[in-house]
Amino acid sequence: MNSKTKRPSLTALLREQAPASVLSPEEQQRIQAENDQKLYGTRMPTAVAAAPAPIVPAASVPVPVMPTPVAVADDTSGEGVVGDRWMPFGTYLQDQVYLTLKQAEFWEPGFEIRKFVNRVVLTALAELPTAQQPLPAEQLAVVMKKINRTKI
Repeated sequence: MNSKTKRPSLTALLREQAPASVLSPEEQQRIQAENDQKLYGTRMPTAVAAAPAPIVPAASVPVPVMPTPVAVADDTSGEGVVGDRWMPFGTYLQDQVYLTLKQAEFWEPGFEIRKFVNRVVLTALAELPTAQQPLPAEQLAVVMKKINRTKI
């Protein structure tokens, strides 16, 4: 004879729990920041820290002119043309910059991180004269191959 008592199922226990109370946006943000700190190791902003630089709304930032499309010389199929596809690109940011980006994404209506980063990088590249120099043929071929392999 089995002397163990039957335990209720997890589903039954979850149904019996009282519904979670509705959290304020400030409380949700605090919890999200704590979770981010646990997951990614970001530091929580301190109460006495200087106020972060204001985020400029996207509408007031001038959009730099895109450079003219480049094509590989021996490619006549049209696949060698650089257009306006989004390319996956990863880099590292300082944790405070990442936190500020996520705050802007949460609070600023219509804010998209990739469009914002694209604008900032284009502005910085416009001020860098060497960025306008064409790549050597072998390096250009490598970059174009990566661009054409990307299906986004």
